[in-house]
Amino acid sequence: MAELFPKSTISVNGQEIKQHGTPEFPCACYNVPPEIQVPWHWHEEFECSYVFHGSVLYNTPQGRFLLDEGDGIFLNSGTLHTADAARDGVCKKSDLVFHGRLIYGSKDSVLYQKYMKPLMAPDAFQTLVLRKNVPWHFEILSRIKKASRLCQNRPEGYEFTVRSLLSEIFFDLYCYQNAPSRESSAASASENERIKQMLLYLQENYARPITVAELAAHASICERECLRCFKKMLRLSPIQYLIHYRIARSCILLRESDLSILEVSSRCGFESPSYFTKTFRRIVGSTPTQYRKNVH
Repeated sequence: MAELFPKSTISVNGQEIKQHGTPEFPCACYNVPPEIQVPWHWHEEFECSYVFHGSVLYNTPQGRFLLDEGDGIFLNSGTLHTADAARDGVCKKSDLVFHGRLIYGSKDSVLYQKYMKPLMAPDAFQTLVLRKNVPWHFEILSRIKKASRLCQNRPEGYEFTVRSLLSEIFFDLYCYQNAPSRESSAASASENERIKQMLLYLQENYARPITVAELAAHASICERECLRCFKKMLRLSPIQYLIHYRIARSCILLRESDLSILEVSSRCGFESPSYFTKTFRRIVGSTPTQYRKNVH
């Protein structure tokens, strides 16, 4: 299994803090290698993905979605998500990540007030799976594919065309906002906020022992509701998530510091170096020492 945090671009609350594009043109295209597993995260920007080859498994609070060649997905602003290669691990996809202001400019504009604001409301759909055999999905997919290639090749004036394509995508979403994919069984806005609140608590306190009772009390819910929320939204228990997050943080320390294995183990909340090494090997596929050698 590849490292959980390939780059230090996830803040302590799980929000991606990397600048996508530039302040002048807040849009970027990424071709994430299939061997890189992206951790659960969210960002203020919207994200559109297109699968050029193979299959990709997307995980969001709205469900697990297998995307095959020619399929894609639209992720609303603030949507929790993670993705990795499915089946044989061979895939090629492009992620188009952009800020809404590229389209609407000012929040005083009619583009924002009439068209984009409703799509960014808490009760709007968060995930829309785009299937190539659905006619109006296919139109959006064609625009994502074209915009992705323009962002990669950057011909003269590509910014105009990309902005136009993204505007057309949003108008399609505005027209069809009452008919999202049936695969997207929406989680409520309150559940989204609750899980983000609990993730933040775990990520701020991962270096010490944390119980489910403590986490539930922080969110002002019972333990049973805490477990149900995690299982529904992330398909992990709170403790499973905490262990994976600790391992992810240890990867950063092993890669970016000279701390001993004992110190890394202690700083990441593991009760003993032997348990840390055993857990690290199970999740990452190598020992901490081997991992450090491989990344240096």
